[in-house]
Amino acid sequence: MSHRRRHQLSSSLPELAHPLDIDDLLHEIMLRLPPQPPYLLRASIVSKRWRRLATDRKFLRRFSIHHRKPPLLGDFSYQRGKFSFRSYLDPPYCIPPKRFTLRPSGSEQWTCLDCRHGFLLFDDWISRQVIVWDPITDDLHIFPYPPYPLQFHESRIELGAVLCAAADQGHVHGACHSSPFKVVVLSSYLHKDEAVNEIITFASVYSSDTVGIWSDLVSTTLSWSAIMFPFRSTLVGNTLHWLLGMNINGILEFDLDAQRLSVTKTPLCAPPCNHSVGIIQSEDGGVGFAALSGPRYCPCLQMWDRKVDPHGVITWVLRKTLELQKILGLESRIENKNLSIMYYLNDVHAIFLRVQSSIYMVQLESMQSKELVKSFHSCIYLPFTSFWAEGKQVARARAVPPQKRKGKGVFSSSKQKQLITG
Repeated sequence: MSHRRRHQLSSSLPELAHPLDIDDLLHEIMLRLPPQPPYLLRASIVSKRWRRLATDRKFLRRFSIHHRKPPLLGDFSYQRGKFSFRSYLDPPYCIPPKRFTLRPSGSEQWTCLDCRHGFLLFDDWISRQVIVWDPITDDLHIFPYPPYPLQFHESRIELGAVLCAAADQGHVHGACHSSPFKVVVLSSYLHKDEAVNEIITFASVYSSDTVGIWSDLVSTTLSWSAIMFPFRSTLVGNTLHWLLGMNINGILEFDLDAQRLSVTKTPLCAPPCNHSVGIIQSEDGGVGFAALSGPRYCPCLQMWDRKVDPHGVITWVLRKTLELQKILGLESRIENKNLSIMYYLNDVHAIFLRVQSSIYMVQLESMQSKELVKSFHSCIYLPFTSFWAEGKQVARARAVPPQKRKGKGVFSSSKQKQLITG
C-alpha cells in the first residue's frame, strides 16, 4: 500500500480519546484507589476536572460501597487532661490534630463513652446531658438525660453506645455524615434489701429521628458484685455487648430490635473478665471472645466462638490459640502483666493491644500485626474510622476567599498545605 493510501485511511479513522479524557473511565480508575487519605486528595488537586470528578457525591457513594469498610484514620485519646486526635497516616500525610478538635467550653469535663460509625458519644454528667459529635463535620448534638423515675433520678450514665441508624440499601457506615443515629445509655441503681443487695440495670434508647424522645426504660437485675468494667461495647448483628466483672464472668447484652436486656456467660475456661479479655465478632458473624492466657513469659491469644443450638443452649468452642510473641514479631519475651486487650474494632476486624508502652493492632483474619503508637499514657483510647472526602474539603476551601477560610469543617489555607505536604 502506498504512503498516500495509508495516509488517506488514517485520516479517515476517528481519533481515539485517551482513557483519562473519558469521565467514566477516570471514575473507574479513582474507584480503585485505596480508601485512606490522601489518595483521593492527590487526585483532586491534579486539575479542576479531576477535582469535580473526585468530589462528586454519586462517585463518593460508589467509592464507599466499593470499599465497604471505612479506613482507620487514627485515634482519640485522653492524656493529661486533654482530649486529642492522633493520626495513623504516614508522613507527610498525617492529619493535623487540630483538624479534629473538641472546642466547646466545658467539654474537658465530659466523659467519652463510645466511638462508632464516625460518631463519638459523651456524657456531661454535671449538666446531665448526652452529646454526640461528628468530628468530620464538627456537628454537635446535645440532648438531656432520659426522664428517669423518681427513685432513679440521681442515677448517672455508666455505659453508652452510639451507632448509625441509616437503613437504606447499600449504606456504608462511616461514609455519610448526615445519617440518623441512635444512642443507648445504661445506668444502675443499687437496691438494698434485708435479704440481698441487687443492682438494677436499666437502658434507654434515643434516636435522632425522634428529637427529644427517649424510649421506655428496660431493665434487668444483677448481683451486687457484677461491677461493669469500662469496656467499650461490641456490636454484633443488632445487639450490643458489654463485659461484666468480678465473680460474674458474663456478658450484658442489649438487643436493639427487641429492646431487651439479658446476661449470658463467657467461656468457662476463659480467664476472669478484666483487661485480658474482650468481645469480638466470630468468623461466621456471631459473637466471639478473645482472651490473653498462657505462662507468664509466653502469653497466648485465644479466640472462642459462641454456638447456640435450636433449643437456645449456649456453648463456647475454642477456635484458635496463638503465641502472641510470634504474632507481634517481637524478639524479646513479653510478660503477662505488661499486656492488655484495649479495644475490638469491627470496621477492621482487629483487636488493639497494649504491649508495655506501645499499642499494637492485630488483624484477626490475617493475624498480621502493626505497631501504631510507641508511647502510650492515656486512660481513654478510641480508634477512629471514617471515609473522609478530603478532596471535597479542598475544593470547598479553594472556592472561599482566603480571609474567610476558617469556618467550621473547612480547611484554612495553612491546614490545606499541612495536610498535602506534611
